[in-house]
Amino acid sequence: MREYTVTSLGALLLALTFVAVCDLWRDPALCLGLLVFAAMTVAADVALTAIGIYGYDRRFNAGVYLGRMPLEDLAYGVALYLTAVTAYRGRGAPDG
Repeated sequence: MREYTVTSLGALLLALTFVAVCDLWRDPALCLGLLVFAAMTVAADVALTAIGIYGYDRRFNAGVYLGRMPLEDLAYGVALYLTAVTAYRGRGAPDG
């Protein structure tokens, strides 16, 4: 079983549900922030795995990689970002 794949996709599905329920898809700040966060995640993860700071055991992911970074790591990061922003905005935080 691909534990990391199942867990990260489950977290992403839950985060996307939060965003849909809170109707935040049309928020340009959320979309721009997501793009910046995803780009920074990919750049940092690819660099850190390339120089050997850490790595991933292929037994626990689907085997789809961006450099040495499994795609699941991006899915998990995106889920984390979306959940944090949705929770913050859901508490009545100001727009923008």
